[in-house]
Amino acid sequence: MRVLELPAGKSPREWGRIHGESFRGEVKALAQIRIYLCTKVGGFAGSDQVLGAARAHLPVLERYDAALFAELCGIAEGAAVTPEEIVVANHYTDLRDLDPDPKTWRPAPESDADPGGCSVIFAETASGRVLAQTWDMHATAIPYVMLLALPDAKLLTVTGCLGMAGMNQARVAIAINNLFSTDATLGVVWPAMVRRALREPTAVAARDLIVRSPIGSGHHYFVADDRHAFGIEASGTKRRVVYDRDPALDREVPARYFHTNHALDPDIAAASKVPPTSTTFDRMRHLEAGRHARLDGLDDAWRALGSEDGWPKSVCTNMATPESPHGAATCGAIAMNIATGEVWAQQGFVHNVAPEKFHV
Repeated sequence: MRVLELPAGKSPREWGRIHGESFRGEVKALAQIRIYLCTKVGGFAGSDQVLGAARAHLPVLERYDAALFAELCGIAEGAAVTPEEIVVANHYTDLRDLDPDPKTWRPAPESDADPGGCSVIFAETASGRVLAQTWDMHATAIPYVMLLALPDAKLLTVTGCLGMAGMNQARVAIAINNLFSTDATLGVVWPAMVRRALREPTAVAARDLIVRSPIGSGHHYFVADDRHAFGIEASGTKRRVVYDRDPALDREVPARYFHTNHALDPDIAAASKVPPTSTTFDRMRHLEAGRHARLDGLDDAWRALGSEDGWPKSVCTNMATPESPHGAATCGAIAMNIATGEVWAQQGFVHNVAPEKFHV
């Protein structure tokens, strides 16, 4: 698994250029794959329409966070592609949900309060709090998975992407999985929000940042530190905290939490859809009722992420075929121990595959 270390003392633009130059061919290739998929899985008629929608997200990101906007533009410069191509590489799942007609686009609210998909696990264990997830996406994304090592955080990501899930040096961890929104609109490039949340010193602050952010489409975000843990569901227009754990106050609340790719909150569910070929309910059932429901550390969490129980409707899966090479598959995984700062990650299918081990 490749690792990109971004050195301290560089500007965000310089970080981006290092990233883009380091993986120039991969960044270009992944952007082209995702532009193509927006026309096949999404409703866009062609690449010009996709890039036009991506371009409309750039001012949203610039207003949201100038440093992350500069880093994204730096990636484009280093990879010799346009910034809108980098938006597609980062924001594919949200673009895919967007209506191609610009007349329907509205700014995402800032609140005060592919078939298959990712599976999130949270557990309080004897060795510390564990947060883990698979990252399931089009199987053609597997070659681009890598670990991004910042001076103050480690993140699972793909080439050209600002980051998808990880933990910072304050031991605030974040995991994500996708929801298919029916109310998608213009919002912040979601990996930028993950990065911004990982600047926060506590899970409470990260939660507040997420619920205030102009999220454009459906995701479930889970943030945790050594005390608090929150599951937050979002659509293009709604936000709901669906899990809130403070063991000092809620000793009777179960210390096991799973989330796949369907909404738990009825309001978010009403603004979402579950594709007919999705395995989300099967994966949730395997996690809740299977042998992996009892977790006692990173080893158990890693085995759960690699479970093939119920194959192919399993936590670790591969639905790609020669006829359908972009079918959903487990493209990578990450497991984090908040108490110890351990970060385990790996590219591709993780069934019976050892993780690579990092630390923050």
